[in-house]
Amino acid sequence: MRHARLMVVVVGILGVLAVGGCGSTMDGAVDASPSASGTADSTSQSSTPSSPTQSSPAATGGSPVRTESSASSSDPAADPVTPKCANTDLKAGYRPTEAGAGSRFGEITLTNVSDHACSLGGFGGLSYVGGGDGTQVGAPARREGSWRRIIMKPGQVAVSAVAESTAQNYPASDCKPTKVDGFRVYVPDSYDSQFVRHETTGCADKNVSLLSHRAFH
Repeated sequence: MRHARLMVVVVGILGVLAVGGCGSTMDGAVDASPSASGTADSTSQSSTPSSPTQSSPAATGGSPVRTESSASSSDPAADPVTPKCANTDLKAGYRPTEAGAGSRFGEITLTNVSDHACSLGGFGGLSYVGGGDGTQVGAPARREGSWRRIIMKPGQVAVSAVAESTAQNYPASDCKPTKVDGFRVYVPDSYDSQFVRHETTGCADKNVSLLSHRAFH
């Protein structure tokens, strides 16, 4: 009987220990779940960018680079190109400015008589004419200086400075003095000309150059 009681007590103690061991294992599994959720939260945070990427203008403090396509889609339509001034758009004239020993100075003028703006650039052409029929007298005017394109609104005037040497500066045998009725004026980029009255004496010999002019401005 005594041995039987001892066996019952031993079996009871072993049963209690077995139940306690299973409880600790379950508690550990339950305690591990918060750390697992913490790991998940950390993974979730690391997948979210902490700052803008370099491709974003805000990341560099700059502004978007304007490309050809973006400029054409966002900008208003470009203004149409201003047409060149035709001979019929302009009226030529002449006004003297001063005179010196053996020289005279003045300006060829071109007035925009059209109802629209036009662009003008270059020298055009200038020469003396005479004989009552527009025959050229002597060499055409020499071109001096550079030129730039200008925009002329209706009523505006462009000028070209002109310098004239007098025929008396040359021996008559070289000059061949000839009566001049005026100027033949060519508008830049035009094959048409205009006559501007300016009576003087020129040299019929084309090896003698009496005229020089600058570009219209």
